Amino acid sequence: MPRRHLNLLLVGILLLVAPAYGAPVAWPPDHMRTLPPDYLERLHDCMVAGTGRMSRLQSKASTSAESIGWVRYGQPSLLLGQRVDEINRFFESDKFEWTANPKFGFSLFTVSYMRLYALMNHRTGPLKGPLSPAAMDNFEKGMWKVAKANSKLAEAKRGVRDMEGSENHHLASKTCDLLAAQFLRKIPAYAGQKYDDGSTPAQQYEARRAYWLKWFDERAKRGQFVEAGSPSYQGDSLNALFNVRDFAEDEILRRKADMYLDLAYAVMAEETLLTTRGGPKSRVKVGHEYDGGMANDRSYNTLFNSPGRTFTPLGENTLTTSSYYPPPAVVSLAKDTRGRGTHSFATRWPGPVAEGKGKRSGDPDGVLWRTLDPERSVLRCGFATPNYVIGSAGLDPSWLDDTSMGNRWQGVVFDGDPLARIGFEVVPAKAKDWHGFNPFFSVQDRNILVTQKWAPVPPNSASANPAYLRIYFSPTLDAVQADGGWIFARDGGAFAAVKVVAGSYAWTPAWKHAADVTKDNKSFITLNAEIAPVILIANQASDYDGNFDAFKTAVKARPVHFADGVLRFETITFYGPARLGEVNGKTVNLAPARGYDSPFIRSEWGSGLIYIRKGSESVILDFRDPQNPKKTVGAPVTAEFPPGVGNAQPVVFSKAAR
Repeated sequence: MPRRHLNLLLVGILLLVAPAYGAPVAWPPDHMRTLPPDYLERLHDCMVAGTGRMSRLQSKASTSAESIGWVRYGQPSLLLGQRVDEINRFFESDKFEWTANPKFGFSLFTVSYMRLYALMNHRTGPLKGPLSPAAMDNFEKGMWKVAKANSKLAEAKRGVRDMEGSENHHLASKTCDLLAAQFLRKIPAYAGQKYDDGSTPAQQYEARRAYWLKWFDERAKRGQFVEAGSPSYQGDSLNALFNVRDFAEDEILRRKADMYLDLAYAVMAEETLLTTRGGPKSRVKVGHEYDGGMANDRSYNTLFNSPGRTFTPLGENTLTTSSYYPPPAVVSLAKDTRGRGTHSFATRWPGPVAEGKGKRSGDPDGVLWRTLDPERSVLRCGFATPNYVIGSAGLDPSWLDDTSMGNRWQGVVFDGDPLARIGFEVVPAKAKDWHGFNPFFSVQDRNILVTQKWAPVPPNSASANPAYLRIYFSPTLDAVQADGGWIFARDGGAFAAVKVVAGSYAWTPAWKHAADVTKDNKSFITLNAEIAPVILIANQASDYDGNFDAFKTAVKARPVHFADGVLRFETITFYGPARLGEVNGKTVNLAPARGYDSPFIRSEWGSGLIYIRKGSESVILDFRDPQNPKKTVGAPVTAEFPPGVGNAQPVVFSKAAR
């Protein structure tokens, strides 16, 4: 009997104990019944919203290129019992194709393919029924095709600090490699087959299972994401890790993935003001810093009901089918943005590449492979209040090969409007050769940030120079005024001030208040000197009794000393990238003993033991024993825990020492 026919016969046997094909899935599904009722309502609304674009797809007119649309919009439609026969006909047809990336094999899109299959296949899926036997067979056929040609056992055995290409592609590809091998090794039609490199699905699975068990431990100990805070790329990475949490057979691996997500959302929460993520970011595409893309990702707003703002249901295929929900300490940290108080946060996250282990270093597996340095890190620092969050990345100017250096974002976000912010970018001489590597060099002390254009060559192309720093002022800010050599801004419950220390600047276009951001009202100042420091200050309006004029007067009165390329302002001495800066006369420490250090998250660098606390709620994430990861919710609060509420004091000039 041909293999395809044998596979369909086995599927038919499985269907004897499966729900009737085509029946809508009862809501909530059994594996999600313990989730909070209000959260389940949001998930259902998101599932309904996710079907909105199905109207664009018609099976007779569709092409293979639209396969991802049928997967993304077809998943919620199948669960709701809508257009079930038509969706299955497309999945059964020769038009249906798993997309593959020529560089990575399994692509960002295939994370969605893998989720639909893992959910609805009749062998192991928790939501058996919506997918027809022939559609399931075609899913498995496409999965095998991509895995066979692209999954390499030698790559599966590489170290967990090795990374192929950008992080989101690496995590998407390698999690799909794991789950494909997990599924294929138990499907009779494929279990005995060999990949193009001669390995079997069983061999691939064991190697990739071992890899991921180590990967979660390493990243929990030495920083979570290279593409830290990216409005799009980190979301792709999270979706890939959700697939491991929800569908890995190995119970220890699922537990590690679950704990890792807890940590990820805790970090998001302490950096997020209402629904807008502050703090430093990597890989922020042009446009993200101006529009709604800087809002936290859909999963955050869905989980926590868009704290302080109105929740809008959007298509969200991962959470709507996952039993994940964060522990109470993380939920409170996200929702109670005023009760967090005022706090500094610092996290050490990966980025710098090990010496001689960068791209195109003669790696046998290709030019995209790099190895992260286990001890070097990027220091992500910020200062958060109920009315603003200001943040930047602390960098060692001698480390030019850094996987997180592309299109960094820094600046301040405000509570008055989701789009209200002041941010920095660099304008190159030749945009098409510009990758925005390490665009600026900064030093921050609480609510004061000093920065300048950096954009070193290399890694940037020489054709990018000359390049100039420019500063974005959102049109949704309540007011922007130039006064006494400073530019002052007011929004919601916060004030801000910007000073260009050397040279002059020009507005493009002139700032004007607007209720929204359009292509014509994005206002910038562009500096006319390549190397000129800029000072950014933020304060709560309450620091000055709500008096904007008092704030302006106090700021203008502060001395600014700039000579021989060195800026001295308040607590900061800034040398640009010539050397590390100083705060209160001490050189900035880019490698503090704690990898996570805030009133809410605390962990010694490299320990794998993470304490999270918000008020009276607590959770311990313990990755120290590779065979027994532990999550302890509601642990008694001891001295090892952070205080659980912020009481940091900003620099307020009427009170600061001269």
